[in-house]
Amino acid sequence: MIVAITGGTGFLGKYVVDCLKKENYNPVILSRNEIVNIEIDCEVRFTDYSKANLLENLSDIDAVVHLAAKRGSQGKISEFHDNELLTQNLYDACFELGITNIVYASTISVYSDESILPWTEKQIPAPELMYGVSKLTNENIGNIYSRKKEMCIKNLRFAHLYGFNEKNNYMINRFFRQAFHKEQLILNAKSVAKREFLYAKDAAKAVVYALKKSSISGTFNIGSGEALTNYEVAATINEVFENTNNLLVKDPNADEGIYSSVMDSNLAEKVLSFSPEYTFSEAVAEIYILMRGLDDVPLWY
Repeated sequence: MIVAITGGTGFLGKYVVDCLKKENYNPVILSRNEIVNIEIDCEVRFTDYSKANLLENLSDIDAVVHLAAKRGSQGKISEFHDNELLTQNLYDACFELGITNIVYASTISVYSDESILPWTEKQIPAPELMYGVSKLTNENIGNIYSRKKEMCIKNLRFAHLYGFNEKNNYMINRFFRQAFHKEQLILNAKSVAKREFLYAKDAAKAVVYALKKSSISGTFNIGSGEALTNYEVAATINEVFENTNNLLVKDPNADEGIYSSVMDSNLAEKVLSFSPEYTFSEAVAEIYILMRGLDDVPLWY
């Protein structure tokens, strides 16, 4: 089976490509930019994501994994409109070509109400950021195409993703690099909120399991079943990276400014037969081994 992946060169995309290849699928990356990268061991096709161009690039494709998305500053919905136009162009092209098996990468950020944890797919989403609003809009676009055009679009709401060598300064990635260099990990405030984190390797596994359910459509929470405070995240990283007793909480009485975010993923297990393989500590141990093989581990990106 030939599977096209929008956003296949991104953080999650690389895991998805690897997972598809291990399952004997033939991945084809769709990209806005011409790419010359010896690390990408599969076909790459340039696209501007117009419907006409997508019709050309998808003519021999059996299924699609839709990961591509621009991230804005969260303040203006206009910064995300290209994602919605891209999604409709993609689904229109797929419909005309008879491609019905599609997996869309959504997010836990469509939820926010702490009073009803853990979140289930039956609850009314209430995103607090424009990113979540845009992801939810794309879910609804997919639902319309599934319902009215008999397509089988699966929206996967991923928990907070982490993985190896993600080049940004988000907390968890910063902690990986600090612990690797035996630096002190610092939390600015008390640690109360519990959040669900998902190893990108497990997220990629969920994508493949969803593809295997070619006649299914709908929305599915994809989580790890494990919720951690920021303190527990930092302490686990320090323990695995052998950065013992090197954690500071600046002000234990301060408000950390985040809310708990935990999902119920039983529907994915029941319908998609998906369950995660890694605990947080197991995933961190694998990431540590991979980091030790890098030539350079900068503290900041």
